[in-house]
Amino acid sequence: MQQIILGLTDPLNQHLIKLAGFQFPAEQGQHFRREVRTSLDKIQRLRIKPQHRPGSFKFYYDLLFDYPFGGVEIRNMRSIVDLIHEECGLMPTKSPEELVEWLQQFHNKLAERLHDGESVLDSYPISSVLPCQIDKFLDW
Repeated sequence: MQQIILGLTDPLNQHLIKLAGFQFPAEQGQHFRREVRTSLDKIQRLRIKPQHRPGSFKFYYDLLFDYPFGGVEIRNMRSIVDLIHEECGLMPTKSPEELVEWLQQFHNKLAERLHDGESVLDSYPISSVLPCQIDKFLDW
């Protein structure tokens, strides 16, 4: 279970940062939203055996945010933002500090919902959220 989530962490965070921190054309934004939904669906279906239960809040939060960012949040975010800027030629719409705060809040709420066994897709408005309305991600 841990290895599967670790394999999804980097692409999930990359897509979230692209949605939250850049203004991509609509078609690319739809692609990123689909990828986020797919990753979240895979993560929420995983259960710890033999009791078939979800992981703890700390389990999810550590894998999704603390492992890739903990202690070096701004440095790592700046690196990711710079790479996206270089690859896509787009200027970020939020600072690395704002993106770290947003992503940390996002993963905090996500880890809570996953731990509680709640669906993260039913009330996750990703299909209707435009990049400029990214704050609605936190309106769970």
